[in-house]
Amino acid sequence: MMQTLLLAVVLQEVVPPSIQQISPARIQANVDHLAQDELYGRYWLSPFAQEAAEWIQLQFEEAGIKPGLPDDAWFQKLPVENASPNVVGMIPGTDPKAGIIAIGAHYDHLPPRRRGEDKIYNGADDNASGTSGLIEIGRALVPLKSRLKASVLLIAFTGEEAGLMGSRHFVQEMNVDPKRFIGLFNLDMISRGEEDVIFIEGAAKAPQLIAALRRANRTNLQLKIDQHPDWLSRSDQWPFLEKGIPALLFSVEDHEDYHQVTDHADKIIASLASRVAQMVAMAVLDLAEEKTLGSSPPSEPGASESGVTDEAKSPSERDLKETDP
Repeated sequence: MMQTLLLAVVLQEVVPPSIQQISPARIQANVDHLAQDELYGRYWLSPFAQEAAEWIQLQFEEAGIKPGLPDDAWFQKLPVENASPNVVGMIPGTDPKAGIIAIGAHYDHLPPRRRGEDKIYNGADDNASGTSGLIEIGRALVPLKSRLKASVLLIAFTGEEAGLMGSRHFVQEMNVDPKRFIGLFNLDMISRGEEDVIFIEGAAKAPQLIAALRRANRTNLQLKIDQHPDWLSRSDQWPFLEKGIPALLFSVEDHEDYHQVTDHADKIIASLASRVAQMVAMAVLDLAEEKTLGSSPPSEPGASESGVTDEAKSPSERDLKETDP
């Protein structure tokens, strides 16, 4: 009891109120919506994924997040018939030289199966949980936007289950020097397993990001770092890594409901997902508030540096280009 009270005092002192408000209840409510039967698994080539994308855009807009694409657009179309879009939002930074921090999560899942009493792959942990975390991180950072030197991109990817279609398209079509990215935090399955454990992959090539996460881990999550290097090519951080952009994957180990129709919303550990989202929000705030491109965190003197081109502009929707199908 005393330890719980002390933790609450520490959080109150060092964590901004908007980040403290990333709660299990909010995570659960988002997952309940995205994983409902009426969205039929959010398959990326279905109108139900389009409906999910529109709902995510509405959450971004209501939170005060700005469109992240040219002409104040939210949706990045893919050159595939009936494909649902990437949903891209932005919290603009105040310093053109401070770079861009991206946060991502895929919102698509699987099409219904043909047989069985339960035909719907609800995809609660995979990946309504990560999408919910993305939404709540954005909601928490908007009230802190005056403190953000770097811009924050929030990307809800489509087509991950079909082979990283959305993230590959985003990276191919972005008109941004990869060196301008401080890094990507990718949330993919963050609500099952042990309630105090999250796996993080990609740390070896992202010392600045992992240092910020360690400082941000206020609730003492157990961080299992770089234990599954094979995971790096399995989710949306991979196209970013291929471009040389530091990227971290947050995930849990496969469980009995992974890619099963039993991945239901009532099975998630909402408290785990909320703690992961709080930690990522704090790390993003740290990096966006204090760091500029080319700097290294004090606790990581050997961290590799990344440069910025002389012609770098303020990160804005002009830095991304959209291609119609």
